[in-house]
Amino acid sequence: MITVVVPIYNNARFLDSLIRQFYQQTASDFEVVFVDDGSTDNPQKIINQIDDDKLIYRYIRQNNQGVGAARNTGIDQAQGQYLMFVDPDDQIMPNFVAEGANVIKKADLGIMAFDLIDAQQNQLISHHQWKNVEYQYSDFLKNFSSLYNSELLFSVFNKVYDAKILKRQQLRFSKLRMGEDFLFNMQYFDLIDSVSLTDVVTYRYMIYGEGTATTSFHGDEFDCSYSNQQYLIDFLNRHNVYDEKLVSLHWSLILAYRFADVRKLKQRGSKEYHFARSQFLEILTIFKKERLVKVMLLPPVRMMKYLVMVTKLNRVFL
Repeated sequence: MITVVVPIYNNARFLDSLIRQFYQQTASDFEVVFVDDGSTDNPQKIINQIDDDKLIYRYIRQNNQGVGAARNTGIDQAQGQYLMFVDPDDQIMPNFVAEGANVIKKADLGIMAFDLIDAQQNQLISHHQWKNVEYQYSDFLKNFSSLYNSELLFSVFNKVYDAKILKRQQLRFSKLRMGEDFLFNMQYFDLIDSVSLTDVVTYRYMIYGEGTATTSFHGDEFDCSYSNQQYLIDFLNRHNVYDEKLVSLHWSLILAYRFADVRKLKQRGSKEYHFARSQFLEILTIFKKERLVKVMLLPPVRMMKYLVMVTKLNRVFL
């Protein structure tokens, strides 16, 4: 019934644990497609040790093209009626597949609850969930801002997709280096008629320390975020649910992430610091010229932080 796609790139050290978690699934009617995106740490050696009696799986290797391309290969090769995605360095609960099958039965998209976990301390950072509910599309749009702010709409790991829709509409992940999950979801939202949500936690998204892919500076972060935010604005306008408060809040968060980048690079004494600082000042001119944030619509604490970032007070931190 379900295909679970696992993109792999130089994270073989997590595979033993993930494979055991697949063994522990309460559901049995699923396959796992491991897509090796040109790893150099020999994940195939671990995957070849999988017990065929415990797990239906396939291993596919391709030249390194990025996580989006690996997931696209998984979509193309999937034989299940529905698709789910797992990153090797996260953790899935024994109910991950079973609850996924349950939540998608009467809808075009299933959304499940998840936890954010500090991987170093193995401590809960935050919990993301919604009530158990089935929405027709009009109701989904009415609740869109609240769902967006709950962070349930960004990622692919807490969702179940209809493979027929993906393949019929030829929807695939973009080549964006960052935020490709968000764009994929936003495009999928345009193709569906119904959404089902469950408050059952099935996934643990692991937050790792400094030096991981999510904490490295590449220089294109703002371009990726800007592109995705523009898509969001277009989506809200097309469906007549534009929310200026939501848009302003997330523009301010986009700027805050770039502000944090510069501060971290400064603290590390990184050679990229001066470039990042100069780039941040250029981003500020875009924010001011395009009037991206309606300051009075921000929550009080966020308003104070935003004013620090966009005034001369930012020199204290940069």
